[in-house]
Amino acid sequence: MSSAIDTDSAAQYDDFTRNGVRRGMQAAIPMGIGVAVYGLVFGLLARQVGLSLAENLLMNVFVFAGAAQTASLDMWTYPLPILSIVATTLLINLRLILLGAAVRPWLRQLPDRKVYPMLHVMADEGWAVAMNARRRGERDVGFFLGANLFVGLCWLPSIVIGHLVGGGVGDPAVIGLDFAFTTIFAATLFSGYRTRFDLVPWGAAGGAALMVWWLLPGTWYVLVGGVTGFFVGFAFGKPALAPGPMIDGAP
Repeated sequence: MSSAIDTDSAAQYDDFTRNGVRRGMQAAIPMGIGVAVYGLVFGLLARQVGLSLAENLLMNVFVFAGAAQTASLDMWTYPLPILSIVATTLLINLRLILLGAAVRPWLRQLPDRKVYPMLHVMADEGWAVAMNARRRGERDVGFFLGANLFVGLCWLPSIVIGHLVGGGVGDPAVIGLDFAFTTIFAATLFSGYRTRFDLVPWGAAGGAALMVWWLLPGTWYVLVGGVTGFFVGFAFGKPALAPGPMIDGAP
């Protein structure tokens, strides 16, 4: 009886290890470099709209949602349009519902006191690295934590540096830094490619997002594109978490 309990405890421990955290951080290094560049841009823009260094840090610690934060800076005029900022942030971050739902089977064995802090630091880039690894057979929850933690560790110092040098740079678009966000998400997308079928939900999501962007104001296209891609992939393909053979030359 005692040996059975010890075996179960060991199995649970193996599901969340320091080695998994280390491997997750290593796997996220390429994404982290791109995130750091984008963080520099955010730090620059935050200073230029009038945020102090303390306000910049507090926003990134408590909100920690780069896409939504960047969108809010475009509306950062005084007096602040609080309702518009909150609504925009909510719409952009609705995609995190889909990300959280996808990762739930991986985290469900952990207590809430561990899950919710991990979800707070979950970022698109870290999520993509971790979920691609899980699809290839990774089962250590520490990998998920490590990948997302490394993204955060790259993001926060970079916004501080961007804020400190922001006064002397001017418009980031002049030197192409504004394109960093686009390149990060392009890399996130293509790192998940497995087969030609992946192009079907990607195309459906892109087409739906483009149509909504053209028809409706605001950022509804983010939600509609994500939901469309999810349902198309769910209806016609393998579950996202199911490990499968890599074909069509996919890595």
